[in-house]
Amino acid sequence: MKRFSALLSILLMSTSIAQVYEDTNMPCKPISEMAAHYNYLAKASQRADIFDFDVHYYNIELDINIDTEIIYGNVEIHIISEVDNLESIQLDFTSGMTVDAVTLNGANFNHFSDLLSITLDGSYNVDESLVVGIQYHGHPLQGGFQAFAFGHQNNDPARPPMISTLSEPYGARSWWPCKDVPTDKADSVRISVTTDAAYDAVANGLLIAENDNFDGTKTTVWKHKYPITTYLVSIAITDYTYWTEMHHFADGDSMPLEYWMYPASATADIVDRWNRTADMIDIFGEYFGKYPFAEEKYGMAQFQWGGAMEHQTCSSMGSYGENTIAHELAHQWWGNLVTCSNFHHIWINEGFATYSEALYWGAKNGDAAYHAHMALKNNDAGGSVYRPDTSTVGNIFSWNHVYQKGAWVLHMLRHVIQDEAFFNSFLEFREMFQYSHASTEDFQGVAESQYGESLEWFFDQWIYGSGKPHYRWWWHSEVAHESGLNKVTIQIDQIQNSEYPIFKMPIDIKISGVDKDTTIIVWDLLRVQEFRFDLDFEPLAVYLDDESWIFKSATQVAGDGEHDLLPGDFRLLAAYPNPFNSLVTIPFTIDSRFEGDLSIFNLKGELVHSQSIIENQSGYYELLWNGLRAQGSSLSSGIYIVQLRSSDKTQQSQKITLLK
Repeated sequence: MKRFSALLSILLMSTSIAQVYEDTNMPCKPISEMAAHYNYLAKASQRADIFDFDVHYYNIELDINIDTEIIYGNVEIHIISEVDNLESIQLDFTSGMTVDAVTLNGANFNHFSDLLSITLDGSYNVDESLVVGIQYHGHPLQGGFQAFAFGHQNNDPARPPMISTLSEPYGARSWWPCKDVPTDKADSVRISVTTDAAYDAVANGLLIAENDNFDGTKTTVWKHKYPITTYLVSIAITDYTYWTEMHHFADGDSMPLEYWMYPASATADIVDRWNRTADMIDIFGEYFGKYPFAEEKYGMAQFQWGGAMEHQTCSSMGSYGENTIAHELAHQWWGNLVTCSNFHHIWINEGFATYSEALYWGAKNGDAAYHAHMALKNNDAGGSVYRPDTSTVGNIFSWNHVYQKGAWVLHMLRHVIQDEAFFNSFLEFREMFQYSHASTEDFQGVAESQYGESLEWFFDQWIYGSGKPHYRWWWHSEVAHESGLNKVTIQIDQIQNSEYPIFKMPIDIKISGVDKDTTIIVWDLLRVQEFRFDLDFEPLAVYLDDESWIFKSATQVAGDGEHDLLPGDFRLLAAYPNPFNSLVTIPFTIDSRFEGDLSIFNLKGELVHSQSIIENQSGYYELLWNGLRAQGSSLSSGIYIVQLRSSDKTQQSQKITLLK
């Protein structure tokens, strides 16, 4: 399928639908900024004792001097031994910070090569607990997309200071000692921040205290009582405009929605976008089950980076887009409630959240919006969704592979196993792995249990395999004189580069006649495959994967039949949805030597939009129109005429209806 990018760019600038497509062509995390300074913090520490002990609780106390950019920390860690004879532990903590003391009955420590090695005060056996305290200070890593940053609102030194954290994947160790792996979630965390009294300090969970120290500082204490991995612990400190509302769940429960925004950013339009969060919570609750941290809150706090980050119960927002808001909220289920077991499987976080965007737009604006959102995420990603190399942030957070292709994996899986099994898979996946971690194999097992068959073929080719199918196809029909039926032949060739596999997929084949159509599902799994059908009506058009359920490219070529495209031939197909509100898709087929234009007129015969078409490749194409004049001005509701005309003045027309 092909869409005209020139018109799409007009769509993106359109006020009437800008919110639908806002920020969908860029990742929520500005990877280029992140990679410049942060790649070494993308590497998991190589520790032999990772399974020797389990962290149950962190009490993080920070005294932050904004002027000197020095933090003074005191972290208390509650640990339970997982082995007998545990006599030492190692914590992740960057060497640039200074450890002043370790409190555990005189325990010894060594801080070297980003590891804090602690010799315990004795030997601990399985299930025995201990508490370790670490006092430290220093200037944490900062700059760009970093774990801990001192800066200013909108990066403007004339504006108030802005201090915030973003620790994914392994940046928590740059500002507090911890066991920095996604598989070890603490049962709860307490965060105490002492800083200038003029500023608000926001963190995970619920605010339990805010005390004036009568020396120009105040201490703010937050408590989060749900399991949480280290990279989701966060703080954000600045002068905020704050507002809140109560969200009421269908079961009668309620929780606060809390928002912290720069005063200069808190315009009526942006505040309105943030306030759409309540509807998003209800929509995602229908798909994924109740919001997972309902006994505390959901909030958003603005920070200085250009993207956003799904910190547990309080997302950090550098973008105002409705799409970004939906993406970060979806992470509360996928990434926070269920966390990827390691960053090789980061698509469990990012692919799920990106797919959730499409579910949101579909729930809000209908199936056409769902499919339009997924269409924008089709790309030519050559590598695998699984990330074999996690040594850099760019490798981990690949926009094309992890976000977009990862979302398409779910979109395709939905069509393979059908809606009931697909959405039940979300609920079962949550039930089995909530407040814990999961891998691709864990999700595959859940999907297979709902589908009732093995899906190894699907996950092998779409998660661990590379590339996507490129279908070259044609069709032909003829009347069988003895039966009077129309015999249809469809040939589908997979012509993707030989370095990529032959893909096995069910493909919807839609066949349309004058007043009748049918859809037949074929299983394509060979390099060259032919399918034959008998129909009781004359086929006028055939569409391969008409609703775009497959991550693919496709080219229709001329065959040898009566209804195949001839030189200069074209067909204007039925526009959809029709009537439409903000976006209509106008499909057509053309021959390889086609030159002409597709124009839209009002009933007075006035031209309101036109697109030249010069194409060297025959096939199926789509033009997207947003109901605006070419100059971007609005049009009134009513009937419009779509006309596809070739250079020899041959034309086909149809009516479409715009409803506002």
